[in-house]
Amino acid sequence: MACRTLLRRKTQMDLLEQVCARGRAARLALRGVPLISGAVELAALERDGVLVACVAGRIPEAEVEGRPVEVRFEHEGEQYVFRAVTRGCVSRGLPEAETPPRLKLSLPVRLERARRRRHIRLTAPELPPIEGTFTHVVDGRRQFKARLTDIGDGGIGVNARTAEVSQLYTGDLFWVDMELPGEKTHSEFVVRLIHLRPVKNTDELAMGWVFQPTDDVANYEKYVRRLEALIAHRQPPASAAG
Repeated sequence: MACRTLLRRKTQMDLLEQVCARGRAARLALRGVPLISGAVELAALERDGVLVACVAGRIPEAEVEGRPVEVRFEHEGEQYVFRAVTRGCVSRGLPEAETPPRLKLSLPVRLERARRRRHIRLTAPELPPIEGTFTHVVDGRRQFKARLTDIGDGGIGVNARTAEVSQLYTGDLFWVDMELPGEKTHSEFVVRLIHLRPVKNTDELAMGWVFQPTDDVANYEKYVRRLEALIAHRQPPASAAG
């Protein structure tokens, strides 16, 4: 099974190179410090990092090396996000008045499409039994089955027998194949593991996975719309205000 997700290294670097060449506007924020952020421009992709120009003025806290940051930008109608670490200021030998200050960032490990999470979910009592087959995006031999415990437009929760799951780590990417309620065909999604924990007094693990958009944006959006329709259909109507 081929890995065709946006997270493929060459795909993300090609996209990042395009947006840097076009000088895309972006928003840089220090992670864990919500009040410190600023407007930047993606200026250049280099072999060892990304250059951003602080078009709205200096961000002194981001000039300190080793600060974790998050960068968000838009490209062709899609929102993207990547995380990096600051490498300090960069001078190109021009007078400060003629060019905005530039920051050097580390190369991102991952570049992702950013979707607004609606926090709408259906839990097990609201769902028929659904089982998904999980297959690692790189090593197809790593496969297991899990029972759906909740589903939302942002991801799924599942339980699986501990004995059937091995070598799982936060950040792992898997394909999951499952049949959605009311449909006769199976749907396939790319998901990323965000947490796992033992279920008390059982031999199972509880896992949370978030959907990862593939390079085929149209198919991904189609699947998300089907999930949203399923959730909307099964949610009880909001009670009228008294």
